[in-house]
Amino acid sequence: MIEDRLLSFWSTESGERGVGNASLLDQSLTAFFASRQCPGVAIRAAMAWTIAQARSKCPVISGFHSPLEQSVLEVILTAGAPCVMVIARKLERAHFPPSWLLAIQNGTAAVVSMEDTTRRLTAELAARRNDWVAEHADQIVVAHASAGGSLSQQMAQWERDGRHIKYLSK
Repeated sequence: MIEDRLLSFWSTESGERGVGNASLLDQSLTAFFASRQCPGVAIRAAMAWTIAQARSKCPVISGFHSPLEQSVLEVILTAGAPCVMVIARKLERAHFPPSWLLAIQNGTAAVVSMEDTTRRLTAELAARRNDWVAEHADQIVVAHASAGGSLSQQMAQWERDGRHIKYLSK
């Protein structure tokens, strides 16, 4: 449950609910993705990219679910850089870590939940969330996508749809 009842909820026109700085969704967002398992070269590239993003204060949007995505989020939050976290659970049932609450209260973060989320992250829900993140981003950055994995399949579709993807490692 959300610990701080002073946080105000908002809704997007397409039905998603959120908390935090809703104006971040109106800015030029960079989506960040990484597979669950990444080689060291991808991790190093992602950390260098994250530090540059944090210094530039360019907002990053992601589900921040994979281990590398979570590490990227930690750096972004520590730096006080803006980010949009898209969660796969309902806001009313979400438990936010103190670092998230601080960023929300400081106006540097927004947390978005798709309206029809469940308590459990499924492959289908993760794919829909990734598509939502990619649709709301002006740029897509991928640290690593495992060959044949679901993220690789989504990226192929995004490229077929005309989206440019920046790869930090291949």
